Amino acid sequence: MQDNFYELANADKQPKSTLAVALIRDALLPEILGADNNILYWAGKRLARNFPIAKDEEIPVFFEQADWGELKRIKSKKDQQYFQLTGDVVKMRQKLNPKSEFLLEAGFLAETIQNQLGFITEVVIDKKTHDSVTFLAQIDPKDAIDLDSVDERKPLTIEPLSLDVADEPEAEENDKA
Repeated sequence: MQDNFYELANADKQPKSTLAVALIRDALLPEILGADNNILYWAGKRLARNFPIAKDEEIPVFFEQADWGELKRIKSKKDQQYFQLTGDVVKMRQKLNPKSEFLLEAGFLAETIQNQLGFITEVVIDKKTHDSVTFLAQIDPKDAIDLDSVDERKPLTIEPLSLDVADEPEAEENDKA
C-alpha cells in the first residue's frame, strides 16, 4: 500500500458507488464470514492504525469521506462517549440488509479514540434503527496503552468537506430576485 493512499484515493472527485460498497459490505462479506463477523471490528482497528487521525474533530470528516455516514458525538463522559452514525448510506445499508453490521466503523472508532487518548478503548453498537447506529465508546482510564507499541505513522491530513458548486442551493438565483 502506498504511503499516500488516502490522499490519492480522496483526490478522485468521482461520485462514490454505493452499489459497489453495498455488494461487498452487505451481500458478500456476511455470506463469507457467516456468524464470525467480528473480524470486521479488527479490520476497522487495523484501518485506523494504517490511517491515523490526530484530531478529534477530523473523525466525522473521515467517516463522510469514507462514505460511512455522518458521525456525531452525542454524549461524552470521562470514560464513555456516545456517537451516532446517520445519513443516506446508513439508511440504504439498513434497507438492503436489516442485519447489516457496522463493526468496521466501530473498530475504526475504537482504535482512533484509543490512540488519541492513550487508554484502552472498546466500541460497541449500543442501538441500531432503520436510519441510525449509536456507538458506545468505553474508555478505561486505568489502562494506558504502551505508546512504544503504537505504529508511528504520520497522521492523515484531512481536508474539510466542501460543497460542489452543483450541490449548493440555488442561493444566487434567490439573491437576485
